[in-house]
Amino acid sequence: MRLLFYTKLGLVLSVLSILAGAFVRATGSGDGCGATWPTCKGRIIPSLSDTSEIIEFSHRGISGILLIVTLYIFVNSRKLEKGIIARRAANYLTFFVLFEALIGAVIVIFEWVGLNSSLPRIVAVPIHLVNTFGLLASYVILFKILENKLDSIKNLWDRNFIIISILFLLTGATGSITALADVLYPSASFIEGFLDDFDKTSEVLTRLRIFHPVVSTILSIALYIESKQLQKKFDINTNFLKFLIFAAVFLGVANVLSNIVLFLSIFHLALADLLWITYIYVSLDKAKNNLSIN
Repeated sequence: MRLLFYTKLGLVLSVLSILAGAFVRATGSGDGCGATWPTCKGRIIPSLSDTSEIIEFSHRGISGILLIVTLYIFVNSRKLEKGIIARRAANYLTFFVLFEALIGAVIVIFEWVGLNSSLPRIVAVPIHLVNTFGLLASYVILFKILENKLDSIKNLWDRNFIIISILFLLTGATGSITALADVLYPSASFIEGFLDDFDKTSEVLTRLRIFHPVVSTILSIALYIESKQLQKKFDINTNFLKFLIFAAVFLGVANVLSNIVLFLSIFHLALADLLWITYIYVSLDKAKNNLSIN
């Protein structure tokens, strides 16, 4: 089915776009194309004369292809019957992708990039990342609906799913603030950074970093308990989900102890995205099995 193929492609592009965006922020290349959007320094195809321009344009290129693929899915979903769940999922997906493009455009035009530490940027960054979680979830839901020909996903929206989803969003939001703080106010060592987190004279962003490990720890525990419940009550194989939980925790700790290494940071984000994608995908098996929690 062509729509299923493009949904899979869109999901892959979404992850690549998120990782490319993180690379742009971590390398301070957000102003590589200047304060112009969608053009790069006023040109559709820039000269790519410096590294920051190449990095920023690559991110825009991936995001542009993602937008085209998503619009293709939206247009072709109009051929489905009104009220069908796949069509509604495509609507949500399109909203999140368009909103993602809008946030990106605003950040560039107002120059909330590079070493800019203004309040609007501090607010925009977590909104940007939380929106990507909605984008990924919508793609996974649409893919699962098309793959298994589901006509309902009502069983997905139980209390545990909602709580864990909120924890995921909080983890993503605090993680984005932590990543921004590491770029704007880097520490010379892990010990220095740890002390800065509790120093009243430190920047507000730096002191906010402590919230990410706290929230992510709560998420990891809740997610592990939920994975066991899914396996016990719904006979769903959650072994890969459990593996990702431990891998994400290990990588997060390693990244902090190494005083934030670019490669580890990007890999950590990739693992977090994969963990979110896997959780959504596995949870949708509740709908597939047409079971409910007693």
